[in-house]
Amino acid sequence: MAISRETIEKKSILYGTLRPYVDLVTKTYFRTTVHNYKNVPKSENIIYAPNHQNALMDALAILATVETQPVFLARADIFKKKIIAKILTFFKMLPIYRIRDGKESLGNNEAIFRKTVDVLKNKNGLVILPEGNHAGYRKLRTLKKGISRIAFEAEEANDFQLNIKIIPVGLDWTHYYHFRSKLFVNFGEPIPVSDYYEEYKKNPPRAMNLLRERVAHELKKYMIHIDHDKYYAMFDQMRYIYLPQMIKKLGFKNQKQPNNFDAQKEIISCLNNFVESKPDEAEELLKKTKKYSDLLKTLNFRHWVLQKSPFSFIGNSIQFLFLLILSPAYLYGATLNYLPYKIPVLATKRIKDPQFISSVRTVVALVVLLIYYILLTVIGLFVLDLWWMKIAFPVSLPLTGLFAFHYYIALKKWFAKVRYNFKTWFNNKELNELESHYHSIITSMDAIVNK
Repeated sequence: MAISRETIEKKSILYGTLRPYVDLVTKTYFRTTVHNYKNVPKSENIIYAPNHQNALMDALAILATVETQPVFLARADIFKKKIIAKILTFFKMLPIYRIRDGKESLGNNEAIFRKTVDVLKNKNGLVILPEGNHAGYRKLRTLKKGISRIAFEAEEANDFQLNIKIIPVGLDWTHYYHFRSKLFVNFGEPIPVSDYYEEYKKNPPRAMNLLRERVAHELKKYMIHIDHDKYYAMFDQMRYIYLPQMIKKLGFKNQKQPNNFDAQKEIISCLNNFVESKPDEAEELLKKTKKYSDLLKTLNFRHWVLQKSPFSFIGNSIQFLFLLILSPAYLYGATLNYLPYKIPVLATKRIKDPQFISSVRTVVALVVLLIYYILLTVIGLFVLDLWWMKIAFPVSLPLTGLFAFHYYIALKKWFAKVRYNFKTWFNNKELNELESHYHSIITSMDAIVNK
């Protein structure tokens, strides 16, 4: 069945056929970990409420992790071009109009709200990004009224028999657009709209506000939420600087999810108490963290270099030997995959909003990878003689592409270790200063956490 706005709530065979490929590309771009999906009730009317930091990728993150064919509400301005509107509709997205779209356009929302009732009754799930628009920082902003209004109007239109549940979903991106960075999708406990039925019947505006406040309160539990504007950069940096130490203090065995998430939430909680109770000391820690970050940029190092140093000459030599042995596989994968990896990057050169970069790259990659790999597969069928080569060649294309990328990252890390050792041997002043600030920060954080 072709997907139109009138039938968007229906299951689509074509959509279902293409979806595994879209999910695969999404999960390849971002290494995705899903936590507590068991919290989602089966065969009930569900509204998913994720935080909104990374444009279209937030929707694709939900799509890649739920089992149904959910419908998404998105801001109407991205539907302006007909071809884009058709693509978004195929991806099961409906527009929500805001005052900035023109006062006369707000009337279109009535038809959209009616359609959301059909979506909910079909039990595929409705996805509402309750902040309304995206912002590239780790803080939940004030939620819009739409999620409460849609939930209550759907219930009211069905004599309060839908028993809608709102699922808060925390999305945490280690980086918003770097290929192979990590995504943590954290499903929260269901919020029954029925808790507010009686209040809604007496005072609808108050009930809507109460529900909206509850969604915000719950959502903050399942995402990284930094509430201090002044200390935002310090909190954000400290999540990584002090992470290994906090992992150990909490008794976790590794830095995997959800351990990382829980450790980072604890770091933020400790810092919240610290900056409120000791503002003068907080200012000093802020200066240290700022200087540390500046030195990291100057030396072109990452946190892990300080956390894992020192590096032995023998260890670096063995790693170099392995890199040398594997270099032919890297050259094979890099040569054959250079174009499909480079084209999505080039497509985003002029994008001003960094939150759209991964969205555009993913959409471009969906098309480019499919066409490119099919083309090379056809060429391989004519050029290669042996039957096993005809099979092995197309299979090797995506696998060696990923291998080449990770090889490149490993090579960069090896060079970082070598640079660190050289600077250590020559007693580099900036590196000494960086290490001094790092150890001072760790000591300060130990005192804050152990208090």
